[in-house]
Amino acid sequence: MNPTQSAILVHERPGWMFRDGWRQGGVHAVSFSPDGRFIACASDRTVIVWDVSDPARPSRCARVTHHRHVWQSGPVMSVMFSPDGRLLATGSDGDKNTGVLWDVSEPGHPVRTAVVRPQARAWPKALTSGGAPAVHSVGFSQDGRLLATASGDMGVVSGTYGSWRQGAVTVWDVIDPAHPVRTGTGTLPVAGPGDTGQMYAVAFSPDGRLLASGCENAAVTLWDVTDPTHLTPTAHLTGHRKAVRGVAFSPDGRMLAGCGVDTTVRLWETS
Repeated sequence: MNPTQSAILVHERPGWMFRDGWRQGGVHAVSFSPDGRFIACASDRTVIVWDVSDPARPSRCARVTHHRHVWQSGPVMSVMFSPDGRLLATGSDGDKNTGVLWDVSEPGHPVRTAVVRPQARAWPKALTSGGAPAVHSVGFSQDGRLLATASGDMGVVSGTYGSWRQGAVTVWDVIDPAHPVRTGTGTLPVAGPGDTGQMYAVAFSPDGRLLASGCENAAVTLWDVTDPTHLTPTAHLTGHRKAVRGVAFSPDGRMLAGCGVDTTVRLWETS
């Protein structure tokens, strides 16, 4: 096997875009359409869809933003096509449209169908303070009926260790993409000072019975989603020492991989 580079997809780096004192830049996530003809790229504050049916001559066919005014949007951090290729889910940081569903049945003309907004205890306060619930990751079930989002803010919670923003995994019924229904939400107990419970990654098992999540507190959690209205944690997989940023099931569902800030990839047998 001798892979060769066929093309480079160049995204602009808008150096004038700053957020929280940091310059935004780069492409954060990519997803192929099921037929392999298109690739969606989550960039600074936009999503760009490329036609790669001719890999040597890719062409840009669409560009969308979460907000009408691009400078009012946060960086888009996640993107995924639905299994039938008709929907595209995107997640961003820092504005009221943090999760968006797009109809991409015509990839050259994506149409926003709905916003999948994580819960927050005080939305007006969250938006004005720059703490809007971020959607760090999105994931479809294999049958395309459910969408999971990993969010970074459920609102400010006060407790023994002070105040923090608690993250969550949320499952949505997207059978009607224009009217997604939030079916269930799961959170994890905050372990101690500095732990906000932010969720950075989600992935459904191939049979759709489990949802894996990766958390800031280094935990990988398996949730039973056979009843999407009640997300039940069935296992907490340990080993990572820092935040878990990605999770993925093997095609047969027998193994789960997690990767994190601790520079390791860990594997677990799930059956």
